[in-house]
Amino acid sequence: MSIMRFKHRYLTWDKDPKRISRIKKILDTYSLNYSYKEDLDCVLPSFRYKLEVVIYEDMPFFDKITSKLKPFDIFIDIEAEYDEKDMENAEWYEIYTGEYQYPMPDDDFGYLNYTYDLTNYCPECGIGKIQNNPFRLKHEPKQKNNQFWGLFWEHDALFVREETKNILQKEKIQGIHFIQPILHKNGEPINRFYQLIIETELDEGLNKSNVNKITCKLNNEEGENEDTTKNYCGRIKYCFPKGDGCIFKKELFSTKTDFYVPNEYFGSGSYAGKINIISKKVYEIIKKNKLKGI
Repeated sequence: MSIMRFKHRYLTWDKDPKRISRIKKILDTYSLNYSYKEDLDCVLPSFRYKLEVVIYEDMPFFDKITSKLKPFDIFIDIEAEYDEKDMENAEWYEIYTGEYQYPMPDDDFGYLNYTYDLTNYCPECGIGKIQNNPFRLKHEPKQKNNQFWGLFWEHDALFVREETKNILQKEKIQGIHFIQPILHKNGEPINRFYQLIIETELDEGLNKSNVNKITCKLNNEEGENEDTTKNYCGRIKYCFPKGDGCIFKKELFSTKTDFYVPNEYFGSGSYAGKINIISKKVYEIIKKNKLKGI
């Protein structure tokens, strides 16, 4: 019998230390472990304080904890966490990395103009940008043990160290290529560090029965977009679903390709991104080589 747990990941950035202190007090009351970081030199004042905590639905006092956190309007990412048997029986996997730096320049999201073709981009929903240049980073990645690596703000961007790049190429993994991110201060490529580019997008095939639609329109399904002076593009994305994750038509996948992104966008507010999907072959390579960071 397999065991699945629902994990609630609370993540907030804030400019108010008193508000952060109140959140920490709640977490301390229930002896919850959390990560906390101060960045008082941050260019964006709203991002000075970062706090992250994971709470499982089967934990004691789950309802009381989440009720006390609700007034703070913290971003919550709900995921299903599977046991080893579930993982071994699966054929395809959604993958996520940790987030360690902001793309540069990070003032007022200036990196967008450096990294993307914004011809069809909508700033109200985040849909439509196309990467046409390498990401620019403030400094070389410091997480030496992580073979996989990710960014704040651009959650679907996937990076690997040279060891992982070489392993994937040796194993003849299909559907990817690599480009090197650069240092923002001098434009030099970052040594032995690569962005993994997924080449294949699935045809439309998302099962929409367990996802909520978000339309880029005035007064949309999230109760946002109240500014009548803005132009809304009318495109659609979906909230990340709780439970078994995103469900796609099985016939869309081919064993000839090992990495996919879906046709559909996911996100909330002004963020929209894709999901990175890997084959069982890639999962087994990651596990066999003990590649961390994913």
